Amino acid sequence: MTVYNKKRDVVVEMIRQQMSYNDYTISDISNKTGIARSQIHNWLNGTAKTIRDSSLGKVAEKLNYKLHTTDQGIKLRYVKDKGNEESMINQMQQQITELQSEKIKWLEDKIASLENNINNNSISLINSNIPNWNTVEFDIRTTQSYEPVNCLFSKYKMDDYVKFFNYLGYNPSEAQIIWENHRNYMTSTKTYEKEEFMKNTPFVDVIETDELIADQFSTIKFFESNIKANIVSVIQVAKCVYIHKNGSHVLASITVLFDIINYHSESKIKFLNINN
Repeated sequence: MTVYNKKRDVVVEMIRQQMSYNDYTISDISNKTGIARSQIHNWLNGTAKTIRDSSLGKVAEKLNYKLHTTDQGIKLRYVKDKGNEESMINQMQQQITELQSEKIKWLEDKIASLENNINNNSISLINSNIPNWNTVEFDIRTTQSYEPVNCLFSKYKMDDYVKFFNYLGYNPSEAQIIWENHRNYMTSTKTYEKEEFMKNTPFVDVIETDELIADQFSTIKFFESNIKANIVSVIQVAKCVYIHKNGSHVLASITVLFDIINYHSESKIKFLNINN
């Protein structure tokens, strides 16, 4: 069992474990503990060097940890809350059942539409104008999933966000905080939350595009128009500018492959004015 000599190290470890194991965001940690997001940021990035005993105890209690102080330092042990686990399992099972029912209905409608198109000999399986996806060069790859009804992001992943932000001059600790803000921005449905998440994030100004979808309304329209046209795969390319930590502009090309039927996309990002 790891022994920690500093209270801050204990708090950071508890927070990082919950963000890793339970996929918690900093906002989730703040909501569970009652501690301000700014304070949690300060702990994670090292700005706050000390921590009060009351704050340490609150984080441990709310995140279900037991602390044991010895002559060597502080030992940390995670205690599962069985009652909370059972409640979460029941809630998740109910959500899964509801989502399955919605998905089945959506698939049934889609199958009926495809069968009708096939019978009418009017189906076009792929956009013949797209380039070869396998030959597109890239530095970073991302994957996105969308909710079929409202086309909001349900999942957003980047294969190596530390590498991505290193291109923009940020160290791994800074990269973690910025990535957390950006992921919250991509999956949030509330405008005021999006504005808060984006204040200190070096994303992104599209400067050259061929109808690259940019917001919820255009995303819905994009998917609906391609579904009606019986197109199942579309590639779009855009150039954009990221902001480097030193204030300079970093030009990049983004190539996006849309899987229309499954409401999914993959993006390949290639930095254009950086020596890799």
